[in-house]
Amino acid sequence: MALNKRQRAATSDELRANLELSGLNENDLQLRLGITDEQLESALEVTGADPIDVWLVRDYLERVIVERGAKPVPFTALTQAARASAEQWYALYDIDEVLKDG
Repeated sequence: MALNKRQRAATSDELRANLELSGLNENDLQLRLGITDEQLESALEVTGADPIDVWLVRDYLERVIVERGAKPVPFTALTQAARASAEQWYALYDIDEVLKDG
């Protein structure tokens, strides 16, 4: 599953909007997800990022926002239907397992 330039830009905007909604900062995400500054910045920019990291950040932000009783900005490319396709190509993290181990 590859995103085109327009989809990457939209996904980056959606991730950053959800980061804002979550009330977290980039350092919070790094620490909670156990990823480096470079991994996080690449994931938020989407360009050149490991798709697994992008999905991890997406899932975590969505989880935090929903748990806080808010509604996340919807993802136009990283939808549940797209997840099925991505899972055929990548070993996506189960966010529950990541949080349990953290």
